[in-house]
Amino acid sequence: MRISTSLKRAALVGAVTVALATGVNGTANAAGYDGQDPISSGCAADAITAKSVALNADGIGQVGTLELRYSPSCRTAWARVYSRGSNLWANVVRQRDNQRSGCDKASWDSGSGQYYCYTPMVNDAGYFSYAVGNATDSSGQIGSHAGYTPLY
Repeated sequence: MRISTSLKRAALVGAVTVALATGVNGTANAAGYDGQDPISSGCAADAITAKSVALNADGIGQVGTLELRYSPSCRTAWARVYSRGSNLWANVVRQRDNQRSGCDKASWDSGSGQYYCYTPMVNDAGYFSYAVGNATDSSGQIGSHAGYTPLY
């Protein structure tokens, strides 16, 4: 009985130690991802779209989509924008210190039949980040997210 109790205590202490170390390392590691590519770093593997909004142009409707992406394992955020036209840009901004990363070079995604770009990441561990951006359709009509109001 005494060995069983000791083993249980040791297991509990070990589990708590691992959890605390993971929490501390996760935050510290997140800072190291500032400015890195979410795909080549591996952070995009578990990414979710935290928020998505249509980019609308007056008179023609939606010309693109702006997304705020988040990786739970890396604790980072980045912006991604899609459009039918190749003139687009996006920024992700960490609100605490106004650290921002941007993209404005379009790549073609044959799967969706749209142009896209995504920003480098910012550390979002314990911080608040948002995305801004705009896009044009193939005729040059501009759609922006509410006059560049942050997408939270």
